[in-house]
Amino acid sequence: MPSAWSEVRRQPRACPPRKTMSNARFWFVPLKDIAPAEQQAQLAAKEDVRASDLPASFNVPSKLHQEGIRAGHVLALHDGDTVTALARVLALDSASSLHWRRLPMLEAPELSATPELREVTSTEAQQFKVGIDAVLRDVPASSVATATPTTTAASGARYWKVAPGRNGIAWPEWRQRGIAAIGWPDLGDISTLAEADFQALSKAKYNKSKRSEGPYQVWLFRAIQPGDRVIANNGRTSILGVGTVTEGYRYRPGEHTVEGEDFPHQIKVKWDDTTARDIEDQADWTRTLRELPQEKFETLVGGSGAVPFSVTDPSNIILYGPPGTGKTYNVRRRALELLGDATATDAPNDHVQAEWERLRQAGQIVFCTFHQAFAYEEFVEGLRAITDEEGDVHYRVEPGIFKRIAATAAQQRKAAFVLVIDEINRANIARVFGELITLLEPDKRLGNPNELRVQLPSSKEWFGVPPNLHVVGTMNTADRSIALMDVALRRRFTFEEMMPDADALSDALAEANVDEALRTLVVAVFTKLNERLRYLYDREHQIGHAYFFGVRSFDGLRAVFADCILPLLQEYFYGQWDKVALALGYPIKADGTPKEVRGTEHGSGTFLTTQKLDEKTVLGFDHDEYVDQVAWDVHPAFRPRGKAGDTWLKQAFEELVRAKGT
Repeated sequence: MPSAWSEVRRQPRACPPRKTMSNARFWFVPLKDIAPAEQQAQLAAKEDVRASDLPASFNVPSKLHQEGIRAGHVLALHDGDTVTALARVLALDSASSLHWRRLPMLEAPELSATPELREVTSTEAQQFKVGIDAVLRDVPASSVATATPTTTAASGARYWKVAPGRNGIAWPEWRQRGIAAIGWPDLGDISTLAEADFQALSKAKYNKSKRSEGPYQVWLFRAIQPGDRVIANNGRTSILGVGTVTEGYRYRPGEHTVEGEDFPHQIKVKWDDTTARDIEDQADWTRTLRELPQEKFETLVGGSGAVPFSVTDPSNIILYGPPGTGKTYNVRRRALELLGDATATDAPNDHVQAEWERLRQAGQIVFCTFHQAFAYEEFVEGLRAITDEEGDVHYRVEPGIFKRIAATAAQQRKAAFVLVIDEINRANIARVFGELITLLEPDKRLGNPNELRVQLPSSKEWFGVPPNLHVVGTMNTADRSIALMDVALRRRFTFEEMMPDADALSDALAEANVDEALRTLVVAVFTKLNERLRYLYDREHQIGHAYFFGVRSFDGLRAVFADCILPLLQEYFYGQWDKVALALGYPIKADGTPKEVRGTEHGSGTFLTTQKLDEKTVLGFDHDEYVDQVAWDVHPAFRPRGKAGDTWLKQAFEELVRAKGT
């Protein structure tokens, strides 16, 4: 009978052996021992075979395991006369797990005798070794992807960490496809190379590159075997996932790219745990691939060194309401709550202010105010002109407010961060946020099953939003109704309404020991004024209670009206003085003048004054196109730095409440 294959024990795993048959152990396996006659030909021709493809009655996994066959060995399947298939064992245990993959053959060796299930002897192998090795050398390595000898965990698993690109950018695809991969595409397929050949190739391809030390990681990557355990890391302080290798090295050019670079060197991984977690800083995790001691791996994955991510679920909140309802004031308390201060809701103002300032200086709170000129370049990133010492202008990409705090949050996953955006509705939201609108959704944050990253237009970097970054905005509904907000923004934020609160006003004045009579009048003025505004305009154009918190006297109430309320009413009812008058309690006649003017040329109310402008008197003649006009103005007492006695002021505000002239 023709000689078969030699028995050559595989080399230590630190230096992967050449992919040849002479580097593995080989076994004759009669097809009659693993399948009935009608299935044998089909089984021998099948590219990929698992235990489920084999008849249960033949108990193949147990039979092969008892003979000493293990993962990495090669089966010579024969029908008694001819070796019909060669197959590499990828997985095998004594129970029911079996997986082999067919290897290419240039010809089917004939047998002069019918060997039983047994290992090929070294004597038989010596006469046939060279020809069988040529089989693998002469076929494309990509078609023999898993021919590298493998080892299961039972025979000694190894432990690794591998980074999915910068900032974990490739992790979503790794997790979805069940792979891990690294770059260095110029090396090509290294599965058949001896170490000396690899070193020569590496020197030729990368010796002049700044990355010349890196290619050796591909050689180590080739050593990863089924059963090995792998950590996918993001930098030195974060674990993205933990998995078990199911298939060893394979070369897959063009299948997986990271930031434009091909990552053709791949392994198959079952990602058992995809929960993101923080770990203590691993100072030696500066390269893509590193082998880990078993103790280190177990500590990081399940021991005291693992810190599961547990900060508050990401919140996107907008506090909205009319001016003066305390949105900016309350956003500070809300920010502290999101950062873990459970007492912030009821804490004294001094405590809130002190904590806010401390966390702001620590970088956990970033505050900004949107305005009409605020743009994407300031928020995310944009090009900035830089003039060098010689006066030449250069452009470089500068990160914006959001990108900076997101980067900080991604590096410190144990802590929470809050971006506060005051007057969020004053900017063009769609233009400022751009593609980040989608990334804000909690399930699209980094580390979540549906995490999403986008490539930024200027830097070409891939960017995602970490789950420990909260975004809290304030919105003045007098400037813009919530109904007019961008629909995409409304879907991704929780809106919390803050409306005028008479009880909050009364309590604040009582805590300040304001005289009860004055306190009662202030609350009555506040309530009646908002009642009229809801009737004349809508509930979004009311007056907030915070305007009145500082009132301690009648003159203080006058100052609030002079500095805040009357200008706000003029803004609400621009050019419509009759509605301003109605809001203040002035009944209006059909000609647009207050009733108390009584047809005279000049009149004076408590808050407003009027002057009747007669057409003929002002123009000097009558004209069909013109009519008499009424000129309105604010009463001198309610102008800035105006003055009036308490008795007069008390009467003025009482008349506002009971609607003067009725």
